[in-house]
Amino acid sequence: MRPMDQRLQDQLLRLRAAAGGGPPGFSPTRLKAVQVFWSGQPIPLVPLTYDPGIAVIVSGRKIGFLDGARFVYGTGSYLAVGLPVCFDCETEATLEQPLIGLFLRADPVLLHELARDLADTAPDRAQALGPVTLGVEPLQVPDAMADAVARLASQLGDEAQARLLAPATLREVFFHALQDRHGRVLLAQTRPDRPEARIATLLRRVERQACAAPRVEEMAAQVGMSPATFHRHFRAAFGAAPLQYLRKRRLLRARTLLLEQGMGVAEAAHAAGYATAAQFSLDFRARFGLPPAPRAAPPGRDRAGPSRRPVSWTKTPGRARHGPPERSCQEMYIRVEYGFCTDRIQRFQELLRQGSQKNRLFSMH
Repeated sequence: MRPMDQRLQDQLLRLRAAAGGGPPGFSPTRLKAVQVFWSGQPIPLVPLTYDPGIAVIVSGRKIGFLDGARFVYGTGSYLAVGLPVCFDCETEATLEQPLIGLFLRADPVLLHELARDLADTAPDRAQALGPVTLGVEPLQVPDAMADAVARLASQLGDEAQARLLAPATLREVFFHALQDRHGRVLLAQTRPDRPEARIATLLRRVERQACAAPRVEEMAAQVGMSPATFHRHFRAAFGAAPLQYLRKRRLLRARTLLLEQGMGVAEAAHAAGYATAAQFSLDFRARFGLPPAPRAAPPGRDRAGPSRRPVSWTKTPGRARHGPPERSCQEMYIRVEYGFCTDRIQRFQELLRQGSQKNRLFSMH
């Protein structure tokens, strides 16, 4: 594949600016299924939750870790996400060489339509899929897909083209992804006989229910598998045991709604599928070391990928009656909000030592 050219990068930056710019993260476009992501600084290892789709990297590099596997996707490549996965990821980027790209959310109906129409031209593709593997895979962007991505970015810059032309171009991008002879995770989702496709359908139903996670035996029965077979296929596709995955997925979803969309604790917990806000608070404290609290939502954020908080925050005087001491709690807050950025933690600790933390705005620039 030829390198992504500077014109495409410039167009993505214009799309991001039109959405309000802001700190590193995801910005919406005129097409709901398409987002621009950008970062001008490295982002240390943070937990992410991705919905099915394609993350096309135009500049920069990301490194993902899932169940002991390490996968790299950088300039001129894309990450195909066939399942709603949770994994840890770090970003390599600078202002001179930023991370920039597009995330294209996959519509299950669109994928099934394309797969059905392609069945006559490549009947052996489904038989060549092989055993269940992790639901993500990094791939090189073929030239035909690169052309479609460039046209899509250009069309999103114009309101009429975004409405009339961009949906067909988005379909073309996924057409090339399904045609990719090296790719399999998206194609596997179009085959109802595949174990991972049946499990993914089950998870969509489970995530819509605001109740405690069902037992493994119940989920296995719903997809026509024994508990042992269900556990084996689930672990192979999602990189975690079923209940462990569901807890992590719900927690990250609720945290996103809380911190990025400004929902209250109870509202975020219910929207993420928790039966009670109390259970969400317990899980949040166990994972992040402090109780959940809502924050104002910055513009243009979405849960599809990593997000960064603004680089300043206001300290709330005092501390809760229960929980860790104020200093360790605030240090942990920085760790959660900034993705374990050691330099910011050290600067915050220095401010604490200087006694200047009382009722002031700390700038982390």
